[in-house]
Amino acid sequence: MSQSNLLFIDIGNSAIKWRTSDSKVFSESIENFSITLLNESNIAWVSAVAYPNIIQDMSNHFEMINIIEPQKKFGSLTLSYEDPSKLGTDRFVAMLGAIKHFPDKPLLVIDIGSAITFDVIDKNGLHQGGLIMPGISALRGSFEKFKTSDLSVGLNGLANNTDDAWRFGTHAMMVSAINYQIESFQSNFSNGVVSICGGMAKEIKKELPESIEFFDNLVLDGLESYSQSVG
Repeated sequence: MSQSNLLFIDIGNSAIKWRTSDSKVFSESIENFSITLLNESNIAWVSAVAYPNIIQDMSNHFEMINIIEPQKKFGSLTLSYEDPSKLGTDRFVAMLGAIKHFPDKPLLVIDIGSAITFDVIDKNGLHQGGLIMPGISALRGSFEKFKTSDLSVGLNGLANNTDDAWRFGTHAMMVSAINYQIESFQSNFSNGVVSICGGMAKEIKKELPESIEFFDNLVLDGLESYSQSVG
């Protein structure tokens, strides 16, 4: 299959990203997205967590659209889930992206976005399972008056007013949880690789170990890897 007419699309909870065949990446919020923004292409490979109306628009827009669904075994990856359909497509494709970059390595894949997901894969591609926790907006949204996704924190990590105390505290909770999972993984897989991605990853990475691997577009990498494997 020619690579010249392909488009790779990641429909997340709050934004849509897409990569053209010449490796240019674009992004738009769900609220502002329009099908007319997409580059001309005959064939699309799509990872979607929701929004069937957008998928329907894309189905009418492209000559061929491939909606990825998690599979028990694909390439070197074998999922731990008894029912692969219960695993989010974004998690499945992000794992494929991590394996593409680090074949034959134990992997911890962390996607930091509207939700934060963790998936562990051993060196043989066996998925060990994963975790899901609320992202910072959802965590703070449990108290409506403190709803914000601002990640800035005071120099000493302490606050002198209630709003900042909630903001700093939830931030510390999130970072601590992520670092705990990284430490747990590294204690079990001494030669493992930690990969992080997602809308909040760039802001958070400075508070994580320097050894982690940051990817802007791991889901898109996984989509491209998937298309090459079946094409």
